[in-house]
Parts: sequence; structure tokens; C-alpha cells
Amino acid sequence: MKVKETMKALETSVNPETGKPVALRRVFLSPGSRDRSEPMYGLARELTSLGIKVYPSDQTMTDNPYQWLNSAFRGQAFVFTRYFNYDGRYLRRQIYRAKMLGCMVVRWWVGSDVLNCLESEQTMRVARQVDKAVDLNITVSPHLVTELRDIGIKAEYVPSFCDFTALQDASPARLPKGVLTYLPTNRRAFYGEEALIAAIEANPDLEFFVIADESHALKHYPNVHSLGWVDDLQSIWSQVGLLLRVTEHDGMPRMVLDALARSRYVIYSESFDGCWFAKSPDQVLKHLEAFKALEAPNVEGPAVVNISKNANHQYAKLIEKHLRSGDLKRRWQVMKAYWQLR
Repeated sequence: MKVKETMKALETSVNPETGKPVALRRVFLSPGSRDRSEPMYGLARELTSLGIKVYPSDQTMTDNPYQWLNSAFRGQAFVFTRYFNYDGRYLRRQIYRAKMLGCMVVRWWVGSDVLNCLESEQTMRVARQVDKAVDLNITVSPHLVTELRDIGIKAEYVPSFCDFTALQDASPARLPKGVLTYLPTNRRAFYGEEALIAAIEANPDLEFFVIADESHALKHYPNVHSLGWVDDLQSIWSQVGLLLRVTEHDGMPRMVLDALARSRYVIYSESFDGCWFAKSPDQVLKHLEAFKALEAPNVEGPAVVNISKNANHQYAKLIEKHLRSGDLKRRWQVMKAYWQLR
């Protein structure tokens, strides 16, 4: 079913007065890591804004069996991300425990987790095994739907969340010439450090704002502001006119949408409306030359990110569509599958 048709079919699960989900009230979330950039923490904020209760209340990942069971007992749906599944048995046991307590199970795919499956036959095989216990797979980008389908996992697409308060801000009268990039400390190569260094060295007249690198590996360059981890980018956006994001693989990062919403330009390693496509350092340098010649903001950007408008509602409604009552036969099937893993 196409995205527009899916969204139309879900309209009945929303309160016509408040626009909020009717059936989904409690969700158990389990992130794939404790990294502060983990997308699940953003999902927790988005669901909470809809009046949905999120467990655990602090959204921390836990292997504590009592906390796990308590959260699963309270939740109607269990949503998880995992970047590595290992042998999958422990994860499946946890999933079946949640299902026996009445939770519907949703796996949220955000990018790197799909790449891990594409690069490793073992990871792909384990993901297929885990998928037997999953009720619904959701991805943040259409190309991830295709990649998962190619390895035998059916998924549905809901756009990444975007900060639409940015659309309330007037576009800058004069385009700032700073360049923003995300370069996490332990994954600098994956996030395009080679292309970034080439850009920094070839453009001493541009200022580069590097966030998330707490090792400050590039701070020795005079045109680099190495800011480490930044919780709030609001003050930085006023200094930059372009986001540089050239990764080995990606989903649909929120930073790209936020940049477009703010009428900034984006150099991106995935094909996406409103962005300049680049995979190599040479392509990045070519786009930077075009950027330096511009004075006007990216007027196409705000229109592009309209795909993410009410994405949190879409996410909740899609789960509601798949919610199932726990019939006795299904409970016995879940219990059988669980005990086979013991």
C-alpha cells in the first residue's frame, strides 16, 4: 500500500477533536544503544507529546528482567531498535516475554542496523530469525523499505521526525557561510571524515562547525570550530548555511530535515529532494563552490520537509492499525516459541 493510502486508512484511529491517537496510550521502548544520538530517545519525546505514556520513564535501555517485565506489562506495544543481534536468541526471548504480557512488537529500522544486515550474512540471517517474533517493522526512509525487502523482511515507511518550529522562523536575509557537520567520535570514517578534511583544506575561507566529535580530532585547523557534543543546535544554525553529511550509508537523519526546514542547503550522500548529492570528496568540493556563490537561502527546503509533518501521529496510527487483541491461540503459540528457545 502506498504511503498516502496507508495514512488515509489510519485516519479513523484519531480523535477528530484533538488529532491524537485513540487506542495507543502506553508504549515500552528499548533503544539499541546508550549513545546520546540514539533515535529512540527522539521517538520517546514525540510519542510523549501525543499524550502517550512511555516506559521506562527515563527511556534507558535495560537488561534488568524485573524492569523489562514491568515495562512490558504496562505497555500495549514494545518498540525496539538493535544494531547488532548477536545470535538473536536472547533478543527473541525478551520479545516473546513482552508478547506473552500482551505487547505488540515493533522493530524500528533507522539506517545503520539495515547496513549491518547488508554487510554481514550472519547478521542478516539472525535478523530474519528475530523477525519471526516481530509484528511490525517500521523504517525512516523508502530506500530502507527496499533494502529490507531484498533480504526478506517486510517493512512500512514513516518519515523521520522534524522540528517544525523551525518553519516559524523567517528565512535568513543573507545566507550564513558556515558549514555544519556531524562527526561522532568513534565513527568518524563512516561519517565522511575523508571528504570533510578535503573540504576544510580546500576552503580556508569557510568556517566548519563540527559536532559530536569529543576527541576534537580536527580542531587544529584554523577554520574549524570543534564543539564536541551539542544538545541544542539552535545557536549554531544562525551561523551556518549548509549541512555537510556524507556517510557510507544512511536512513533519513533528522539533521537533514531540520536543515531543509531552516532553508539551509544540504550536501548529502543519499538522493533526496532539496539536497545536493555527493559520495566523493570531489563531488563535495564542487557543491561547496556552488554554495559559496549563493546569497539566497534554500527556498525549496521547507516544502520538501512537509513529508514529516505529523510524522509522530503517523507513527502512532500505524501501530494502532496493527494492534491485535491477545487471543488464547496466539498466546499459546507465543509461549511455545518462547519455551523452544529455553
